[in-house]
Amino acid sequence: MKTNAEDLFETLLKDKNLGLSIGNDEALDYDRISFGIPQLDNITNGGIPKKRFTLIYGGWSSGKSYLCTKLCESVQKENGTVLWVDTEQSWDSEWMTKCGLDTNKVLLKVPENAEDAYNTMAAGMEKGVDIVVLDSVAGLIPSEILKQKDMFSYSPMAWQSRSWNQALIRLLPLLRNGSALVVINQVRGSMGPVAAIETMPGGKGQQFFAHGVLETRRGEYIKDNKNKRLGFNIITSLQKDKFGGTRWEQVEIPFRVEGGIDITETYLREALDLGLITKSGAWYTSDFFGDETIQGFDNLRLVAAANPESMEKIVSAIQTRD
Repeated sequence: MKTNAEDLFETLLKDKNLGLSIGNDEALDYDRISFGIPQLDNITNGGIPKKRFTLIYGGWSSGKSYLCTKLCESVQKENGTVLWVDTEQSWDSEWMTKCGLDTNKVLLKVPENAEDAYNTMAAGMEKGVDIVVLDSVAGLIPSEILKQKDMFSYSPMAWQSRSWNQALIRLLPLLRNGSALVVINQVRGSMGPVAAIETMPGGKGQQFFAHGVLETRRGEYIKDNKNKRLGFNIITSLQKDKFGGTRWEQVEIPFRVEGGIDITETYLREALDLGLITKSGAWYTSDFFGDETIQGFDNLRLVAAANPESMEKIVSAIQTRD
């Protein structure tokens, strides 16, 4: 015998005017886009989701755009479609190619104003392109500002925040078509009553709209034995998560300007943290490399590259611990 609750459930579900679905409807499922970087895929539970809005923010030159190129690279490997909206007019085909993108297969928009950017993003999301990247919120300038005769002095209160939050209200319903919306934003210093407070262009609303928020910061420089800077560590942390990420600690990703992300090095660093590789001074040892004692981290990388079977065992051990 059905209860009143069961009758109510079925009655509401069958009401076509309401358009209700059950909570485990397959139409609500979503795929993920991998970063192709083990630590980031780990803390995000496999990468950023489609049908969701992910915000990536941080200081200048902290790896924000680079991480987005890795997502786009993963999409292209699956023969997906990439739409990149460049409000900062910073797109560089040579650099993007170096980052791993096939620029011949990137839909690029350099908008004239904020509304132009919104319309382009909406068009792509209506068609369900795999990933839409906005680079960045800071470059969104409404046409109202640009058309002023003296636009350099015309500055109504919260003009960018109002524009961006109104756009998000219209863009988010389009996520149901299958796109991943990935938005890059910067940080600004705002003087508080006691100390400087970090804030973002576009207001606080975007942080509430976002399903996931990742923060990037520049860590220590990576240098060679002559103290020449080769790159830096990208420190990334999961700040908000509504898509199943389970690890909230920050991760450090070694980025080299000439070589990008060295996946082997990321695993070696994690193996050191887990005690699978032991460091004593400048010397490294591990049961995975037999009785060999290795001097210097660069030599450790070379030994690991020359012993793929040993690296497979290390990766397996890391994944088992995780």
